[in-house]
Amino acid sequence: MKEIVKAGNLKKVYPNGTVALKNINISVQNGEFIGIMGPSGSGKSTLLHILGGLDKPSGGYVKVFGEEIHKLSEDKLADFRKRRIAYIFQFYYLLEDFTVLENLTLVAEMVGIKEPKEKALELLEFLRLSHRINHKPYQLSGGEQQRVAIGRALIVEPELILADEPTGNVDSEEGEKIFKLFKELNDKGITFIVATHNENLKPFFTRIIKLKDGEIIQS
Repeated sequence: MKEIVKAGNLKKVYPNGTVALKNINISVQNGEFIGIMGPSGSGKSTLLHILGGLDKPSGGYVKVFGEEIHKLSEDKLADFRKRRIAYIFQFYYLLEDFTVLENLTLVAEMVGIKEPKEKALELLEFLRLSHRINHKPYQLSGGEQQRVAIGRALIVEPELILADEPTGNVDSEEGEKIFKLFKELNDKGITFIVATHNENLKPFFTRIIKLKDGEIIQS
């Protein structure tokens, strides 16, 4: 298997002196389905954000697809992330004034996907949302909004998906459906790194990285 994410001696200290991460060393292989687990405040979200280039470390290094992303300029980093990495968050961050179809199509157009509307319609059918394409986010359930957010991530055809508490705002039944969807996508070759505190989701992961007080206690 090919290594696609590597972090060495990773540290994160905020300006107020809070130490969020210390001495983090991890390696993720292509095709893995990694869970980052630990209690609130353990550093899960911080680690995920640094691995995806949304934040910079205070020390150490991060390589994604062989590129030391923490050394890239903002423009180069944005271009690097645009097509290879996608994000799914606990909060959906959908465009409230646009329909479900438009939320996906706009992203596809921004990254240069050919036939963006056709691609969006195909994805929405896969996500069981074909009957909702002309609805706006406020007309959807929490689970449906999260599936739209997943569709928005998938439409850029990423190799790596980073998800931060993606089931935090849905009930347990919908959360399991979302993880079954992730597993189906993982089986098709997309690598996942998912931060969650939900112990019930452990069986889905191929490997779990446990954090406590900003350090890895199990990998």
